[in-house]
Amino acid sequence: MAGFSDDPLGGLVTGYPKLAGQMGRLPETAMFRTFASLNARNLLYLQAELIALEKKLIEREAADSNDEKGMKSQYALDWFWLSQSQDDGETEQLDLIMKLRRKLKEYNEALIQASTVANLQEPDKWDLNYMQRFLATKEMGSLALIGDDATTWGSITNPNGFSPDLIALRPRQNEDAFSKWVAENAVVNLFRCGCARFKKASRVHGAVGFEDSTIFRITSWITSIAASLIPIGSIVVLYYVNSMLARLGIIAAFNLLISACLSTCTNAKRAEVFGVTAAFAAVQVVFVGTDKTVSGNGRGS
Repeated sequence: MAGFSDDPLGGLVTGYPKLAGQMGRLPETAMFRTFASLNARNLLYLQAELIALEKKLIEREAADSNDEKGMKSQYALDWFWLSQSQDDGETEQLDLIMKLRRKLKEYNEALIQASTVANLQEPDKWDLNYMQRFLATKEMGSLALIGDDATTWGSITNPNGFSPDLIALRPRQNEDAFSKWVAENAVVNLFRCGCARFKKASRVHGAVGFEDSTIFRITSWITSIAASLIPIGSIVVLYYVNSMLARLGIIAAFNLLISACLSTCTNAKRAEVFGVTAAFAAVQVVFVGTDKTVSGNGRGS
């Protein structure tokens, strides 16, 4: 996460050159449209052409197979005769096959490319907002871009006016919800408090900021400490509570807490959350049962 400092792209012309330079410094801001609708339209047209060619080929094959006088009836039985049909001046079926082959190659390439593009991830909201602010900086001028593509990323005055089919070439690491919240909120508050004064501008990004890796390292420490303290806290509380009804309530509360922590502070899947929560509940139940037996024996001695 970064803020703005002196213009590190001063040697680049305002417009596409400076915008490209910024994307090169911060790859997470390299956002482009997928043109999903146009890709789909292109595929539909190619598909329609192929269907028409397929229909013509089937009709031509049927007509040639009924030819009892010449060699056309052999086309569907032996590729050799079909490949030699040009010698007889009967190339309609072969021409259709060759045209289909070229069109299929074009269609398959377009289909694979569209599938690859469709699986690219959307840009992070922070990076999109960063791009909108960058386009409004004095370094980019009042008219950063003036073409039809000027509103591709939205703007400060219209932050939701960006194209809905934007993707990022290198999206941010998909961390847990807690780390993402810290990165998006705590860092902003650090800048507001003036903490950026104590940091130097990055040599790579040319701006004052906090690296995601640093933030994620801190949140990892926090979650590790919480993971150690929650089980200990549960056992300590259960030890000092004698009422069985209260103990059951405490077990339920700590189970909800551990489940919430797993969901927000980790990337655990649902099955993993269920498994850890069940195991944690089992440990607490065993402790309660053991503690009750020991207490009972102590009172009876």
